[in-house]
Amino acid sequence: MRKLWFAAVSAVCVCTAWAARPSAFGNQSKPLKATVQILAISSSSRQSFAGNQDVYLADVELKDGSHQFARLIDQYPGFALPIRTSLLNNRTPLMLQVTREPECDIRGAQIYLAQSGSAVFNGSVRDSLESRVDQVVPCFRTLHQTIRVPKQ
Repeated sequence: MRKLWFAAVSAVCVCTAWAARPSAFGNQSKPLKATVQILAISSSSRQSFAGNQDVYLADVELKDGSHQFARLIDQYPGFALPIRTSLLNNRTPLMLQVTREPECDIRGAQIYLAQSGSAVFNGSVRDSLESRVDQVVPCFRTLHQTIRVPKQ
């Protein structure tokens, strides 16, 4: 009986240690609450059954009050809807959860920004990009289902 108990406890310890190891397949960042103001759309991809992806340039304010100019990647299923254009045009702040994704950080010079004014909601975004040509712009990924318009 004692050997069986020892074997069971050993198995639980080994499984717990194995489960606590970092995953090789995904980011281990915890979701953070943020208030985001979308400044521009960098790119959009609509693939219906395969899912959609919108990449924004945004001012991300974290819970501690710090602000960051960042890339914001919003991936969502093909049946889901993107953020409404009227909210983007009105520069409505959004509340959501994000995860920090260092793997998609890129230099400002590598960020695409369309020349058309319809994808730019805040004129200062071009200046922000020009001032960060050689700097790394942090990247966050949204949890699409958490995006909310704050109560007025």
